[in-house]
Amino acid sequence: MASFTSILSDVGNALKKFFGGAVKVATAAEPFVDALFPGVALLYNSVLAEVGKAETAAIAAGQQNGTGAQKLALVVQAVAQQFPQYTPSQLEIIINGVVAGLNAIPAATAPATAAKPAAPPPTS
Repeated sequence: MASFTSILSDVGNALKKFFGGAVKVATAAEPFVDALFPGVALLYNSVLAEVGKAETAAIAAGQQNGTGAQKLALVVQAVAQQFPQYTPSQLEIIINGVVAGLNAIPAATAPATAAKPAAPPPTS
């Protein structure tokens, strides 16, 4: 039976893989965001990067659950330095929107493997 620590480690690693994949998908969407909302792509990409950093730090610390407010505060602080024209309240709305988009991306699953055909019966 797996220990509680190894189960937590597995959960943390799975979240890390999912979040890394979600950030890659969201980053790939940046040109579309830029085309549909000119001038917002830089903010969007910055938010993605900072959310990724905050989530990775929480996973590394084993505190990925229940730390949303702390992660949001870290991201707001980092993004506010890059985009001082936005108030913290505006940034919270933007960040929460980006995170909601990330959360809407389904987790990647391993492709199903085809069943191997049964071995032919022995011949006599």
